[in-house]
Amino acid sequence: TLIAIIISIAILLMVGRSLVRLGQRSQEAGLAIAESAIERAVMQCYALEGMYPPNLDYLEQNYGLIVDQDRYVYQYEIVAGNIHPIIGVLLPGEQGE
Repeated sequence: TLIAIIISIAILLMVGRSLVRLGQRSQEAGLAIAESAIERAVMQCYALEGMYPPNLDYLEQNYGLIVDQDRYVYQYEIVAGNIHPIIGVLLPGEQGE
């Protein structure tokens, strides 16, 4: 029975480790998708209007971008109307790392 308990614990540890990795990959994919959505909206705005949008609110109101402020922290820094903005999407608590 001791061997069965040890094997069961080992299996549980492997499953737990796999679930942690799956969660990390899911977070990374979510960040990439959110950043890609912003990038597409920015490029669409630039193509149609000839200048980059002033902020994310503009993209929400005019281009249908949906941002999840509860899940992500968005960085959007406009440099100039004709220079691509600095875009970043982070998980809460990742700022300054």
